[in-house]
Amino acid sequence: MKIEEFTLERIQSLYENTVEYNLSDSGVHPYSLRELLTSEQQAQLLDVELGYGWTNGRVELRQAIAKLYVNRTADEVIVTNGSAEANFLLVMSLLEPGDELVVFVPNYLQIWGWARAIGVTVKEVLLREELGWTPDLDDVRKAVSARTKMMTICNPNNPTGSVLSRETMDGLVAIAREHGIYLHADEVYKGAELEQDEPPSFADLYEKAIITSGLSKAMALPGLRIGWLVGPAQEIYTSWQRKDYTSITTGAVSEFVAEIVVEPAKRQEILARSKRILRENLVLLQRWVDENSDLFSFVPPKAGGMAFLHYAMPMNSTELVHRLREERGIMLLPGDVYGMDHYIRIGIGAPAHHLEAGLQRLAAFVRAELA
Repeated sequence: MKIEEFTLERIQSLYENTVEYNLSDSGVHPYSLRELLTSEQQAQLLDVELGYGWTNGRVELRQAIAKLYVNRTADEVIVTNGSAEANFLLVMSLLEPGDELVVFVPNYLQIWGWARAIGVTVKEVLLREELGWTPDLDDVRKAVSARTKMMTICNPNNPTGSVLSRETMDGLVAIAREHGIYLHADEVYKGAELEQDEPPSFADLYEKAIITSGLSKAMALPGLRIGWLVGPAQEIYTSWQRKDYTSITTGAVSEFVAEIVVEPAKRQEILARSKRILRENLVLLQRWVDENSDLFSFVPPKAGGMAFLHYAMPMNSTELVHRLREERGIMLLPGDVYGMDHYIRIGIGAPAHHLEAGLQRLAAFVRAELA
């Protein structure tokens, strides 16, 4: 098996903790446990026994997650170590060499890379910038064939922050249902919509939908490393069989906290904080883009903790990001990691003063290079 380096994760893991201003994250500035939990809950946390627990997730936690979806049960949920493990289990459970997978790009390319590694044929459908970084359904119809096993989309999208309309969601479901294929959706940014109410999950719309989600992005709790898959009970059981070969179980402390934060009232409290931070920072970013419109342009994100900016200079995006890191102490993600040069991803979930200082350094660097 030959695995292509996951460039996005590699560049972040190498450098995000070495710079003064890290603007490469796609989530919201995280909570501390003291900020998140009541005094009573903090005391209860100290009494949590550090045993193995359920290998597919604590029953009460799976029940609470199931309630986030329509007519789902605990048997249709598996709890994982972050949504990254959920994506891994998805590929290893549902795809085989020779299958075709339709991937909407730009996208978080973990599934793309792992599927290719096991011999799956990956076909790409481009999200169209002129459509607000959403797909043209005619492009989807052309990509699906008799060998297609699954489509996978990130909604809200990483890296653009776009959100599918209900009409497009229904269109994708219709195509998947017509061909009898799985429709996977990474919904880890769901709940952080900035201009609209939270849309339904694909799990609420289609019987063969498989959902990846978790607490890392919209919920601002990446350090808990709690994710999940939701889907038909048999497919979820199959993923549980694979999990026995991986991490066995998630952490007892993390599951204790997760059960608290997925309860409806607490979840809405957390999402309200995320939306406030993101909305305020998007205003800041939009003002900065307007001031530097000769250098940068973008489709403003509608959800999530990032924006995807096009820049007007000939420098390659990876070179640009490394020079910014080395010379100005700021960290961004290059469009290259999404296969799209001359774009950069900027995180907007950081504290406002942090984002503002980083943006000032970015503009100063580009203007100096073009002088």
